[in-house]
Amino acid sequence: MKRLSVLLVVLTLSLSLGVGIALAENELFHIENKDEINYTNYSVDYMDSASRRDSDSGITLIFSEPTTFNTIVLKENGDVIREFSFYYVDSQGEKKFIYKQDLVEGYRYCSFESITTTEFIIEIKGVEGEIWEISDVEIYYMGSTHKEDFRVTAYVVSQYTYKPESVEKAHFKAITHVNLISTVFLSAEGEIYFLDNYIDGVLVDGEEIFKTSLNNIRQAVEPGTTIVATLLGQDKNGSGLDTITIHERAFASKNFVQNAVTFQQKYGLDGLSFDYEYPESMAQYKTMFEACRSLKEAMEPGSLMTVALGTWTLAKPFIFDRSLLECVDWVESMNYDEMREDPHNYHSTFSTSCYDFFEAMETINNVFGDSAMTYTSLEDVNLGLPFYSRPTDGRGYWGDYKNVAESLGKYTNVKEDEYYNGELLPPTYYNSYQMIYDKVCYSIDKGVGGVMVWHYSCDMPWDSGLSLWRAIYDAVESRR
Repeated sequence: MKRLSVLLVVLTLSLSLGVGIALAENELFHIENKDEINYTNYSVDYMDSASRRDSDSGITLIFSEPTTFNTIVLKENGDVIREFSFYYVDSQGEKKFIYKQDLVEGYRYCSFESITTTEFIIEIKGVEGEIWEISDVEIYYMGSTHKEDFRVTAYVVSQYTYKPESVEKAHFKAITHVNLISTVFLSAEGEIYFLDNYIDGVLVDGEEIFKTSLNNIRQAVEPGTTIVATLLGQDKNGSGLDTITIHERAFASKNFVQNAVTFQQKYGLDGLSFDYEYPESMAQYKTMFEACRSLKEAMEPGSLMTVALGTWTLAKPFIFDRSLLECVDWVESMNYDEMREDPHNYHSTFSTSCYDFFEAMETINNVFGDSAMTYTSLEDVNLGLPFYSRPTDGRGYWGDYKNVAESLGKYTNVKEDEYYNGELLPPTYYNSYQMIYDKVCYSIDKGVGGVMVWHYSCDMPWDSGLSLWRAIYDAVESRR
């Protein structure tokens, strides 16, 4: 099992110190007064009161009395299921569609609007080469798990929100934190500079792009939304230096902290962030986090300090210790572009980029208890969600969800016929509405601190029925 192997690898490292149906509105059973509901959450597995009947085409669950639930967990032996759907029988005896996704991969958390039924059907509609085997099914009525401090961070690429019409106010009903990125850079000398960009064929001053985008975002956000900016340490000024060298020198420079504080104060930002994704040693991580500590101490009280890190970093417990993470408010975890351990080369599946990730973190915590090398709490992590695709051959292509959303619908993640520069790409993998909804529900139910999206401008309009920001909002509301 892939999931088990991932956990074993992590343990080894630790112990060795190393539109159609997609757009149809379903006639679901609606709960009229949620305040009167006694949510059972994980305390009751309704599978214990159901009888299971397996056939070649799937599983039928029969309940002795009408049962209300909104979450199903599937556990698969092997990895052969390529499509599965859920149906339920309503009070009139009619079979109703409610859910569809692609892979189970050992463990799949499936959430949907609450239904009440005496018969639930799991149809297996696609397999790859072998007989499928669902070893276990869990059934829950999840609700009231949401915490008011649950975070939803939107990375906003400044040049894409330069025009006011490129920002939709409705999207920001789902967003609690904004991270402006892409225009502001950090030199090896600790200086902050702006990068000019072409917009509609016209070269626009970088600082003007940043200021205009910031203003557009401020006009759109909900009250209380925080706005920070990422200082990128990339070679955009012709220095010829690599990313690690730029960060190492900048963090060590005498001007870095004051320049960063001055920048924050000038634009009235709520904090700062770094996207230093690929340090290679504990010493380099320590340099970054100590710089974050110094900067946070110099900023106004209450200012935020966050960093973006790759999941491969968080899967290695001794690349830095917990005390370093205390220098920042939280980590934006980049749970995408992850094809290395996925046999399908889909870059951000539920199992590979959500379940396995948090299981590994919890496993390490259980192994080390309160030792100094323990992971930070799940509450200090934002799960990264992609609003874009990657092709299965890993080439440098990132497709915007909004360009293919109508052909994918709410439940399909794989795009088989995407073209780039006139060339047919291999299958590209997205996270459609249902996948995003599932990942957010799981994060809330498990006590994860929040989610993060790369990036804001890839989404559909709010009222399209396919908006991924709407999926996040709906998932959060389902857990209030």
